[in-house]
Amino acid sequence: MKTIKYFICMDDIGEDYPSSFTTIERLIAQGESLLKNGDRSFTDAFVDSERLSVLLFTSGTTSMSKGVMLNQRNICSDVSAVSSVIKVLPNDVHLSILPLHHTFELSIGMLFMIKNGVCIAYSEGIKHIAKNLKEFNVTILVVVPAILEAMYKKMKDGIKKSGKEKQVAVLAKISKGLNSIKIDLRRKFFKRILEQLGPGLRLAVSGAAPIDKEIIEGFDMLGLKVIQGYGLTETSPVVAANNDFYNKAGTVGQPLYGIEVAIYNPDENGMGEIITRGRNVMMGYYHDEVGTKEAIDEEGWFHTGDLGYIDDEGFITITGRAKSMIVLTNGKKAFPEEYEILLNNIEGIKESFVWGNEAPDGDIQVCAKLILNEAVLKDKYGRLPSESELADIMQQEIRRINKDIPQYKIIRYFIMSYDELIKTTTLKIKRPIEHKKVIEVLDQAGLNMRKANGKLL
Repeated sequence: MKTIKYFICMDDIGEDYPSSFTTIERLIAQGESLLKNGDRSFTDAFVDSERLSVLLFTSGTTSMSKGVMLNQRNICSDVSAVSSVIKVLPNDVHLSILPLHHTFELSIGMLFMIKNGVCIAYSEGIKHIAKNLKEFNVTILVVVPAILEAMYKKMKDGIKKSGKEKQVAVLAKISKGLNSIKIDLRRKFFKRILEQLGPGLRLAVSGAAPIDKEIIEGFDMLGLKVIQGYGLTETSPVVAANNDFYNKAGTVGQPLYGIEVAIYNPDENGMGEIITRGRNVMMGYYHDEVGTKEAIDEEGWFHTGDLGYIDDEGFITITGRAKSMIVLTNGKKAFPEEYEILLNNIEGIKESFVWGNEAPDGDIQVCAKLILNEAVLKDKYGRLPSESELADIMQQEIRRINKDIPQYKIIRYFIMSYDELIKTTTLKIKRPIEHKKVIEVLDQAGLNMRKANGKLL
């Protein structure tokens, strides 16, 4: 490729190398020499902060991907806002797991870390996270909930297998009591558990999807802080976050400095569409003026498409995506994400997908596709249960969940599978594609959801 001027190596490559190769150390030395001789052409170079700098695409979980135009003002204002509420230090090490073409990793996993002098270690892949956490002595993670969920399940399974569940529960109560009088011994009490997770791990920032409150509180019990935030590609991305001062599990925190958040057209319970404005809001969608005008109104408010409410303390709770919302026959609303968090906690379920199924009589029913974890099921039952046995097991678990849900919102039918759901690179379910796949499978089998209930497809 003739357009490439230099290949920059992070390590020393010796003296015998092509002229197009150099090292980061040599470039730093050249820069220092230029500055010493009065050449400040790079340092004083004009940067147009309003000019298009980054073109990133939305994940396409509920519709076609759109090109989001961001400039340096958008990204830098957001990085600065996050820096004002989350403390990181130059002796911290962040393990980069998410792809850099995702705004969450680009802004927070890279630029936020560089701004604050944090060392970034790059993971070898999702299967190697546990090993990487230990070998790099990682202290910070910027992740999506699916990764924390997997870590939490593995930790709970480990405690159960060791037969120390009661001991851990007692220590948790003692630790909580001491913590209430400002004596924090959590990391000493649970040192062995933390060593298995990652001995240096102290902070995990979670975004891109909802995370179960139990996971935040469970890790907090050990002395590992989990901060949940909220944002979109269009907002560079962070809009709100819990932080070092206020961390309210179950919410996505309060709006960051310089960012406004409001609820558009709230219902009787205060729930409505979340709208936001600030210097972090995108320039617009690439070659899509109509889409841009639909998203950003005349007053500069960006309409997120997410539904939620704001409590009296200013904490925001997300209830779900407007496009994935299930409108039941009686007009009441339900959200797939709420059900999926509950279903994913069932032992033997790897992940789940919930949708509103229209019955032949027009009734809208909450239905679920359960992705089974073959290894966990074999370990628990000593063998892989049959289809009918699995159906009975899962039916009992769903009945337990339905007991705490109003009758009109209960999960009516479910199907099972061992095939993983179709997801984005940040592990979010591609809902339209997954729903289409379910319909196709049912059509091929000549079944509706009532007849397919409990079947392994």
